[in-house]
Amino acid sequence: MKRAKLFLILSVLVVVAFTVSSCFPIKGTILLLAQRIGWEPGKPVVIEANALLFMPDQSSNYQWSVDAKPQGSSNWISRNDLVKVIPSDRNSKVVVYLPVYENFEIKITAKISGTSASGDHANYSSEITKDVSEIPDVLVEVFEKNLGFNTPDSWFEDYLEGNRSNLSRTPVYYKLSKALHAAAYYNRIDWGVYPANESILPSAQVVFHGDADYVVNSTSTSVTATMENWFKLVDIAHNRFKMRIEPHSLVGLDSGWRVEDWDVSLYVSENVFYDSDTQIFLVKINREDYRAVQIFNIKNEFNLSETSSAFQEEAVIIPVVALLHEWKYGTLWDEDYYFAVVVVNFNTVSPSNVILPFYTVKGAEMVW
Repeated sequence: MKRAKLFLILSVLVVVAFTVSSCFPIKGTILLLAQRIGWEPGKPVVIEANALLFMPDQSSNYQWSVDAKPQGSSNWISRNDLVKVIPSDRNSKVVVYLPVYENFEIKITAKISGTSASGDHANYSSEITKDVSEIPDVLVEVFEKNLGFNTPDSWFEDYLEGNRSNLSRTPVYYKLSKALHAAAYYNRIDWGVYPANESILPSAQVVFHGDADYVVNSTSTSVTATMENWFKLVDIAHNRFKMRIEPHSLVGLDSGWRVEDWDVSLYVSENVFYDSDTQIFLVKINREDYRAVQIFNIKNEFNLSETSSAFQEEAVIIPVVALLHEWKYGTLWDEDYYFAVVVVNFNTVSPSNVILPFYTVKGAEMVW
């Protein structure tokens, strides 16, 4: 529906342009539509080019280029190896796998030749430039005993569409449905993080970062407003475990576009990692309805690594690294699925009124 609206708007503009082109010369431009979330080191972003007020040459395809400028550098570095064409008309849609620099600027350019509404032939070029750095993620989970709690989806879609923005945190959003994916629903409750007992759940509830103090029930009078408040206020900084997800390799994608295997790097001390209370989960999610379809405990996939990416240069801890193979976990990321990794452990500082320490979310990352 959203894509249909976009094409309708573009079609109307083209009709108007050709109507007035006899009086006013119109050159046209390439309109680049980029995903709004997930602009972080190592993550993929999808970009689509649209010819606005001009007609591309019949034999022309879009030509894409990527340049990156690491923080502190004055020079752009060509990184065309990071862009892969998704099958599309005139190669108009691509995925760019963002480089693994700590902080950087990236420039993505699309070019094509064509004829404007005024009849002039020209070479067209358009680019987007963004500053990229790590953005902490907030785990936002919707628990559904019964179906029909769809208001949280609208809140999340506001972030997907750019109607909401927050430069300091990104939502890791998925729904847990008892009716549709019972195994994933109960696997999540078994984490020990709130809610660790199904009996305390209402028919539907949103939980922020596993914190019992930041929840929104389906009966709340202002779901989206409260969700936005809790999203901004829930504490994600205390004892946060730093994590990064990136493609295992881009080699072999010359004839394809989708990475199949992913590296997950977790920056914790060795004793914390080997603590039996540290648990790490992989959540596979359906894009159509945002529902978690499978949950895996992946702690055994991690191994201490003696090497690290540029991400580790400012860290004093060598990361533990897991390789998530598609042959083992199925398709994690494509046009139908996205995924998240969540780390939990006991809270090291419990409130004074709590005798025993309790499990909390220590880190969450999503590849959208």
